[in-house]
Amino acid sequence: MENQSIALAKMLNANFKLIDYNPPYILKKFPMLGKFYVPYFLQQKLDTDILPSIIITTGRRMAGTSIALKSILKNNVKTIHIQNPKLSLNYFDLLLIPEHDRIKGQNVIQTKGALCFFEENDIKKLIEPNLNKIKTNKNTVLLMVGGNSKRQKPKNSEYFELGTRVIKGVKNLDAQLIVSMSRRTPNKAIKILQSTFSKHLRDFKILSSDENNLYPKILEIIDYTIVTSDSVNMISELATLSKPLFIFHFSKENRKISFFISNLKELNIVQEYHGDLFKYGKSKLQTNKIVKSQVNKFFGFK
Repeated sequence: MENQSIALAKMLNANFKLIDYNPPYILKKFPMLGKFYVPYFLQQKLDTDILPSIIITTGRRMAGTSIALKSILKNNVKTIHIQNPKLSLNYFDLLLIPEHDRIKGQNVIQTKGALCFFEENDIKKLIEPNLNKIKTNKNTVLLMVGGNSKRQKPKNSEYFELGTRVIKGVKNLDAQLIVSMSRRTPNKAIKILQSTFSKHLRDFKILSSDENNLYPKILEIIDYTIVTSDSVNMISELATLSKPLFIFHFSKENRKISFFISNLKELNIVQEYHGDLFKYGKSKLQTNKIVKSQVNKFFGFK
């Protein structure tokens, strides 16, 4: 969510300040209270900081914060909310909502997936971290694993199947495998993948939590990417690259995510992963470029 807010601020060429803020429970639970209740922390920020002309919030839990700040600053600020707040659209000046949520309105811009906080050219400009210890002369496959969510809890057998299929693709290419786990990946799943890979692959590395800062720089040395189907954000970010992107589907998949992935497949942006890795004429997801143009047009920015 933070990355999407940063992505939009960069697209608008704005001088922005990132505020790490955890709203009070009551404001997260009942966001419309923001019309009448402004937490002390926000009042302090408004008293000590230069007043903003644009406020960007992301995720339903931040909707009340947007409403509270708008109730004070009124027409002196434009509020942009990313993702579906599950509230009346009238509480916000503009909303960016994924098209698979199928929500329309005069102040709604539908996005194809999530905004990406980096462009392919940005990766080359990143200086840190040093990848010399990881990169080999082989093809390199990046596996990004999601995990549990409110609507989905993959079974241990699914992680085993994932590991088995990844081994097949990596062996066929005689490739190196790098694995990145999500904070949502259960410990049991990590152990299953670790055990499965160690039995069949010589050249693989599971990134530790301290090594997650290698992303997105690590994408510079990657030849193929495999991502589990549970994360729109991970898929959206990798879909902006020119490198082949394969999706491994968990069962009991969210219908909205399934619609999103099917659309990307029709556009030749992704391929389903069944155990084979190959080059294809990959198209790149252009969500950032399209959204930038639409937001500027909506507000009359140049």
